[in-house]
Amino acid sequence: MNRAQFMEQLEKLLSDISEEERQEALDYYESYFDDAGEDQEANVIRELGSPGKVAAIIKADLRESSQNYGEYTENGFQDDRVKEDMQMPEQRGSRAERGYHAERKGSNAGVILVLILLVFISPLIKGAVGGVLGFIVALALLPFLIVFGIGAAVVGLFAAGIAVIGAGIGACFSASIGFGILGIGVGLLILALALVGLVFLVWAATKVLPAILRKFIDFCSRLVNRGSKKKEAGL
Repeated sequence: MNRAQFMEQLEKLLSDISEEERQEALDYYESYFDDAGEDQEANVIRELGSPGKVAAIIKADLRESSQNYGEYTENGFQDDRVKEDMQMPEQRGSRAERGYHAERKGSNAGVILVLILLVFISPLIKGAVGGVLGFIVALALLPFLIVFGIGAAVVGLFAAGIAVIGAGIGACFSASIGFGILGIGVGLLILALALVGLVFLVWAATKVLPAILRKFIDFCSRLVNRGSKKKEAGL
């Protein structure tokens, strides 16, 4: 029996377990053959035994996952359920020494540990991210809020100036002319302030706000591009 026949029979014998578990086991033993090399294939097959034995160990391990029966030792692959000693080929790495079942369980334990840690620290992560995002949004909206406030003040000044001028004109006919002229003068002064505010508002809306918006967009773009470059470098 060669490697291809061994793996073909093993795949058929594992057809009654889940696709994920079957593929994981097949990938492990394929890589085990690769690590040993073509000249050691016969020794690997002799060490592992028949495909039926390997399939039985895998299925038993899935049913009794709370224990780890199989492992590689100095005397070869040992399993409490299969009393058969086989000589182990030379030059096995640490992954092979642990065996398929031990490696699979170790990886699952690591995933579970990471998930548990994420559950506990997720509120802290959400709070920190939310605070940073809120601060950035507040900074971005602050200039717009200031301009909006100035616009509201300009509208109020125009309304107040017109009202004071109207009151001054009315006072000229109903009261003293001097009091009426004073009211008209105050109203004109308020309108002048409103015009100054309007000029500043137009300048801020056409010059300052677009510049701030461009800076903010450039800042966000740099952050996104920096994150993308780090991901590409990691890959």
